[in-house]
Amino acid sequence: QGSGPILLDEVECSGNELSLDQCKKSDWGQQNCDHIEDAGVSCDPFTGPPVRLVDGESTKEGRVEVFLNGQWGSVCDDGWTDRDAAVVCRQLGFSGTAKARAMAYFGEGHGPIHLDNVECSGTENTLGQCVRPDTGIHICWHSEDAGVIC
Repeated sequence: QGSGPILLDEVECSGNELSLDQCKKSDWGQQNCDHIEDAGVSCDPFTGPPVRLVDGESTKEGRVEVFLNGQWGSVCDDGWTDRDAAVVCRQLGFSGTAKARAMAYFGEGHGPIHLDNVECSGTENTLGQCVRPDTGIHICWHSEDAGVIC
């Protein structure tokens, strides 16, 4: 339990907001709570960023995009393999064979290129668990955006 003033109550977030202030909530300081109701969060540092597939013909294929620093961005295809594709598919809840696609097979993305030189063994549960250089550092163009077919 915390102490001091309770600032927020009735918070409802969709999960796409960049801050709690963007969520539906009561006015700051307007609440009917006791500290026994204090909320908490546990973050798993190994899950990594959210992933989605864009511009495919179904939900099981598309350009791979990750959500970092408040925006969706693509993944460069340098070193992109079926092992990497398998991890993306697993993270999105798909099972079975996964195929990597390179050279903007699903079209060129817009915005940042967040990841390059992704190196998955294929057994990871999320792309964030794969060994890779620092995010945002790359020598890539959107013509090299990575894709996946799950």
